[in-house]
Amino acid sequence: MNPTTESRLAAGAALAFAGLLAGALLWPQPAVDRGELSALRGALETRAARLWRGDGLVRPDGCVYTVDVGHLLIHAAARGDRALYDRVRPVARGLVRDDRSDPYTRGFVPWRRCGDDPPDASGTTEALRVARGLWRGGARFDLADDRALARVVLDGYARHAAEEYGVWMVRNYFAFQTRAFANDSYLVDYDPDFVAEVARATGDAGLATLARRSAALVEAAVAPSGLIHTLVQPDVATLLPRAPVPIFSPNDVIQVNNACVVAETVVESAPAAARAVLDFALARGRGLRRAYYGRTGEPVDSTPADSTAWSCLARLATRLGDPGAQRAFVPMAAWGWRWLVRDEVRRPYSTIEALLALGVVLEGGEAGAGVRR
Repeated sequence: MNPTTESRLAAGAALAFAGLLAGALLWPQPAVDRGELSALRGALETRAARLWRGDGLVRPDGCVYTVDVGHLLIHAAARGDRALYDRVRPVARGLVRDDRSDPYTRGFVPWRRCGDDPPDASGTTEALRVARGLWRGGARFDLADDRALARVVLDGYARHAAEEYGVWMVRNYFAFQTRAFANDSYLVDYDPDFVAEVARATGDAGLATLARRSAALVEAAVAPSGLIHTLVQPDVATLLPRAPVPIFSPNDVIQVNNACVVAETVVESAPAAARAVLDFALARGRGLRRAYYGRTGEPVDSTPADSTAWSCLARLATRLGDPGAQRAFVPMAAWGWRWLVRDEVRRPYSTIEALLALGVVLEGGEAGAGVRR
């Protein structure tokens, strides 16, 4: 960890500690019955299966978003649900480009599919989710072809990497029509822990380097508040050559959900960065807001954190092995899970995010705090 990152984390820890005692007073609440959580998971699995069978997770705008497909594949693998995995698997595999006339884009994954329209661009976040689903499913169900395809996807993902103005990043997308890469990157476009896992399993030195550089970038993105910034845009240097601002958040606004999603990817690779996000949320109690300013940690407005943020925080607390944080976040997340079961609006992303959280809470290694047996 470099000194700049250490100072940012120290500042974030100080802000978190300042509000910790007051925030802790807002947390006391009863644990959630394990039987209820199992029932909620069953109801949400039914909802997700209905969405899948109906139209393949089409969102209200008429498009299927690859991240939803990847997340459902990850859930099926983690749950050991071979029937669900076999339904989602051909769609996920079909999203991976393998056009012999265009070998450069082999392994690229489109970020969404809208009817019969040709895909407009690849998606790096989406590639990581599909790769993770195939990799985990291949291991769970002994499908060597899926593990092999996961590596093809990661190879395609790695071709999005570049260094511009001295800043290394994985570019956000590749536009298929213009044959050009984006000139920016988002912190959700990285998954150092997963890439490192595949590198260890395969002995792939290139992936190991990719994982290390990804973790270093996430560490560099920690804001003074302890949250994780949103965007990498090296060409800012052409306007402000002496300003260290290639990693930032527009208007300094950071959404808790986005910061948490990034934190989940560095629990092993950069645990201090993951811990800083968890501490930030803990210090703010049940009144956690959707977005905060990265420098000060002040809320942007009064909009409360949504169900996806609570789901992510419950997963993060479990993966960091923090029983106290689990006792705080699991009951709060359960409110959102109950709401999703009752809600009739199509919400594929929120539904599957909840399923992933319930899986970690019910079956994760340190799961149990905040859950009444």
